Amino acid sequence: QPPRSRDPVRRGLRWRRWLLAVVAGDVLPGAAAVVLRGFRETADGVGAAAGGLHGVRSASVSANAVSAAGNLSATAGAAANISASVLAEAAANATYAANAGAAANATGTQPRGPRVYFLFLAVDKVSNLDVWRAFFAHAPRDLYRAYVHCKLPACNQQVHGSYLEAVPTVPSWYCTDLVSPMQQLVHIALQDQAGYPHPLDKFAFVSDSTLPAKPFAYIYGTLAARHGSDFCVFPSNEWADVPSSGGGTEIAAKHHQWMILERAHAERSWQLWSSGHFHHFMAHFRMNIHPYAWNNNSYADNRNYGCLDEFWHMIALYGTMHAWDLVSDTSLPLASFGGGPLHISPWVGWQGECDTFVMWAKYLHIAGNNPFNRFYSSLDQASIPHRGDSFRPGWWDTISSHGLRAIRQSPFLFVRKFIDKPRLHDGYDFPSAFQQIVLAY
Repeated sequence: QPPRSRDPVRRGLRWRRWLLAVVAGDVLPGAAAVVLRGFRETADGVGAAAGGLHGVRSASVSANAVSAAGNLSATAGAAANISASVLAEAAANATYAANAGAAANATGTQPRGPRVYFLFLAVDKVSNLDVWRAFFAHAPRDLYRAYVHCKLPACNQQVHGSYLEAVPTVPSWYCTDLVSPMQQLVHIALQDQAGYPHPLDKFAFVSDSTLPAKPFAYIYGTLAARHGSDFCVFPSNEWADVPSSGGGTEIAAKHHQWMILERAHAERSWQLWSSGHFHHFMAHFRMNIHPYAWNNNSYADNRNYGCLDEFWHMIALYGTMHAWDLVSDTSLPLASFGGGPLHISPWVGWQGECDTFVMWAKYLHIAGNNPFNRFYSSLDQASIPHRGDSFRPGWWDTISSHGLRAIRQSPFLFVRKFIDKPRLHDGYDFPSAFQQIVLAY
């Protein structure tokens, strides 16, 4: 069985020993040599970095070890009869332990390990702030920063003294410009001068109604081992299109606002936004000018719906796409695009890397790789969220302990939307149950 410990660094070291035991024993009789090598590189790299806890100074995990930790797959799980979720947790905890150990022993002249920047967008408050307090309570400060952009002063007052640092408020407008506060968060995060920037730094956008789906060590370890950015791309009939001036069709892929950017993409996005790049997107693609109905939005029909924050970052980083053949399935490799390549066709469903569960009822049961449906199907009746509509996603005001366990066991790193202080169906204290079930190690 995987190890348990309250101390996150010691837990990571125990995960290392567990991985070594898996490799050393006959637990993986049918595993390919590359899988075994991945386990060994992970264990060796974690041991070298986490050895800082015992007097060995190390600033970061080796690239091979991080890569191996991030690439433990369901293939290895099948060969070892171990679930992919257990392997993922092993890799995440091992990576976390390595960087936590290195951070504890690093000097001012050493490069630091990866850092995760949690970038919250809020209106008047961050819902369930007590859960976020528990999430950050034992996280090593050098491994993260948490910033929040508050639209209203009440939010600034609420987060004062918490783990979330409020940034100066900039003007914003729902749908037509939520990119300004997003980029304000990026801009402030990029000014963090504590240690040298790390190419594996991540910038994760979080809403005021979002909750973590895993403990800090798991989320940190997962993101610190990943290369590239995570965009959760909508099915293609939600994409925007206009006739191209050079012929064919110009297309913009629609994605969730709650993306996770690698450092290079975060830096590039701030440079482009601050220079005015594609601020005219809404007008250029003639967004929301036609009345919307449930069934009148199809691929490449020049009827475009959505908000600036659901398009701008992919356009800024990858440009718009041009298609001459609107029927065939075209594969488009994109640099540092998690879950790629991107497929362009009338029938493609969810794509990319979806780290945050959001329930859009229209696409909950769409065919193809659909993690949203798989998670939804694991919920008991008491934990089914409200459906929402075409313009607003579903939300929870009640959930059971079974539903909380489903969140913990899901592939998602974050879940939304939760009202503030939701009801626990089979108990009285939602924050305590959430901490004991979802945030427990």
